[in-house]
Amino acid sequence: MNYIASITDFFKSPKWGMNLLLGIVAFIIPAVGPIVLAGWLITGLYGRKNDENPATFPDFDFQYFMKYLERGVWPFLVSLVSSFALIPVMMVVMFVPMLLIGAMGSNSSGDGASIIGLLMMVVMFGLYALAMAAFFFVTTPMIIRSTITQDFAKAFDFGFVKRFLILTKGELMMAALFMLGVGIVYMILGVITCYLGFLAGGPVMFYAWHHLQKQLYKTYLSRGGDPVPYSPKLTDDIATPPSLVK
Repeated sequence: MNYIASITDFFKSPKWGMNLLLGIVAFIIPAVGPIVLAGWLITGLYGRKNDENPATFPDFDFQYFMKYLERGVWPFLVSLVSSFALIPVMMVVMFVPMLLIGAMGSNSSGDGASIIGLLMMVVMFGLYALAMAAFFFVTTPMIIRSTITQDFAKAFDFGFVKRFLILTKGELMMAALFMLGVGIVYMILGVITCYLGFLAGGPVMFYAWHHLQKQLYKTYLSRGGDPVPYSPKLTDDIATPPSLVK
């Protein structure tokens, strides 16, 4: 795993400046923009077969808007539907400790009530962090599988999810921590640049996370994981820069 490359590879394309500009335009399109941006990244990372050279990453081209949208919609839907399952868990994590704080606080007074309240808040945030970590670990292999198969239903192969987590759990944890750190820097830059940094950094953040997903999948394969069948929808000439098409 090369975590730094997930960011620096974006700038190795000869047209990275134009890709960034067009990526920003896509990023701010309501609703479908981030899906289109993800579709472009999927095209470049999974549609080039054995070409791993970041310098030949296909340029963002709005004439392929619908193709990008088609490729990006499946992982988006998997993430969206999976998040629905997280809602009841979050409700339990947030409201049960609050109810307990209220019940125990009513039977205590002074410093005792304050200590109980503080402890329950720590427990609540701890459970919240665990729930979010579990959600991330389970959904990441599902998103990768839906990306490669270009299918919604095939993402929910829990045998694959289990095998993926067994083989890559350490790298997946490091990827999560890396993206957390990058996200903090992204937020700080966004604030100190009067929020312009949020726009400029958005496409790069998207690139980094999709790049790491591809690296995680390659790590999974290198350790004996069964390959996911590539969808024919991922292989066409839009994944190759026009100058390289013969």
